Amino acid sequence: MAVNVVAWTDPVHHSEPARLRSWYLACPSEALRPGQVKSWSLGGRELVLFRGQSGRVQALSAHCAHMGAHLAHGTVIGEHLRCPLHHWQFDGSGICRAVPGHSNTTGKPGQRAFPVVERYGAILVFNGPVSLFPPPEVGEPELRWRTGTPVTVGCSWLPLAANSFDIEHLRTVHHRELWDAPVVERPDPFTLRLRYTSRVIGTGPSDRLMKALSRNRIGVTITLHGGTLLSVESDLGRTRSALLAGFRPDPQGVSVLMSFAARPGRVPGLERLRLAVSQWLFTSFLRRDLSVLQGMRFNPAAAAADPVLRHLLDFAAQLPEDSDAEHG
Repeated sequence: MAVNVVAWTDPVHHSEPARLRSWYLACPSEALRPGQVKSWSLGGRELVLFRGQSGRVQALSAHCAHMGAHLAHGTVIGEHLRCPLHHWQFDGSGICRAVPGHSNTTGKPGQRAFPVVERYGAILVFNGPVSLFPPPEVGEPELRWRTGTPVTVGCSWLPLAANSFDIEHLRTVHHRELWDAPVVERPDPFTLRLRYTSRVIGTGPSDRLMKALSRNRIGVTITLHGGTLLSVESDLGRTRSALLAGFRPDPQGVSVLMSFAARPGRVPGLERLRLAVSQWLFTSFLRRDLSVLQGMRFNPAAAAADPVLRHLLDFAAQLPEDSDAEHG
């Protein structure tokens, strides 16, 4: 099958970065109410998320810079997080703002802070002091989002990404054929995109519904953002839907958290129904992959023979990751 490649012909590399400097889908927005603190880990690095009384979410390193108490047991005071041990207070940038018995906090150690944004019904955290690229823009602004429950898959993140860019897999497992050649794009160093138009050849319940909704012509845009966020946008003609999946290292493999989107409805209850249908269609599609990917040992040399996966390998090899000095 011919592949249209847009502005990218770098050679193949076979390395797979582990803990990436990228945006991570941390948790649903509704899981962190004003005044709450939540512990969150990333491949051995521990953070805490807290929502101030204004509603803004912040992320700090988890252990107090003073004597190491875990700040997940702390208390939100206004827009600050107070350590449970000696009541030092830190703002969202990690600066120590108050110490009991001291009027001046100059010189007091602070916490490492991490960029945070909220969108797609979820909280996104960047693994690093400064974001290297903006959080992704997925779907149309009017889309409504619902975040699901995390699922652990027993493999590394690269097979998960490769699974989405594997055209042959799309045909054999998901029963889709392409109307024309796929297009691979590389708009910037942190973004890899695949576009294609497919038709349904399967006969399952979700296949039949997808075929009816799309008149058997489905425009798909799959984008990998920094190696940790994968967005899928589907144009069915009469309706559009979107998915954002976040990959996070887990002791058993990779934890995958997904947010689903659908267009709002004017009829009461229609928006909830559309979100439920969107979630069902995406999960029915992805459920076929979970058992296949469990325990997979990815073979980059074999993947490099595929013209689309070749670009994914090279993209993955140049993604920035933590240095040993920054671990913790």
